[in-house]
Amino acid sequence: MINKDIWKIAMEQSAIDLNCKATDFLNKGSTVVISKLNEGRKKCYKKPLFCGLAYYGSGLVVSVDERIEEFMKGFVDRHSEYRCFDTPQLIVLNREFEKYGKSVCFIAEFFLPDLEKQVLINENIEVKMLIEDEIPALYEDDRFSMALGYNSDSDKKDILAVVGYIDGKIAGVAGASNDCDTMWQIGIDVLPEYRRLGVATTLTKLLTDEIIKLGKVPFYCTAWSNIASKSNAVKCGYKTAWVEMTAIDTEDAMKMIGE
Repeated sequence: MINKDIWKIAMEQSAIDLNCKATDFLNKGSTVVISKLNEGRKKCYKKPLFCGLAYYGSGLVVSVDERIEEFMKGFVDRHSEYRCFDTPQLIVLNREFEKYGKSVCFIAEFFLPDLEKQVLINENIEVKMLIEDEIPALYEDDRFSMALGYNSDSDKKDILAVVGYIDGKIAGVAGASNDCDTMWQIGIDVLPEYRRLGVATTLTKLLTDEIIKLGKVPFYCTAWSNIASKSNAVKCGYKTAWVEMTAIDTEDAMKMIGE
């Protein structure tokens, strides 16, 4: 697997998720399509998108409910691709979405590994690789929610984990979930007292390499404002690949913030 293969697989997966063509991400301009649940989609998609935007740096794809198709076509005609993610535009979108009981919610940056980049790891960290059936043993420790899903019964579950130890004590965990058939998502958690020691970089890099050996594409997702997480992604040999925005039911959004 080379970098070109990784990006191709990622775009093909996004095309399945958004019900578009992979080439739409390479074309200049914006493409608006009707959302649909396709076979092979990421497991987080339980129902068709009301509105989802994905942008790899060239063509913007907007996957929508048919009720807002014409509105979104007019919206993308007025704004360049990346400007559709700016706050003033998101305010406009949210006002329209509210008419249907929806809200702008998830805005995230996604990273893919650059296989040509050299990554320094801390070889003094003791590591242990766990496979699927071994991972639930970690669930007794609830300090690693960014790395583990703590659920072995759902379709999307922890499939690999790398545990790091310093002086015999657990320092951090990197976990991979089987988000879809071709791509596994990486999460990382390091306990505060062990940060800045190369634990995050070491565990993420080792897990990345193992995922690639298994013929899957690892990807890394974080909020735009999570500087520490984005910095770790870069240190581990990842680079920005695409960004997404998704709207969800306002009721569900309110539950997420405890209102």
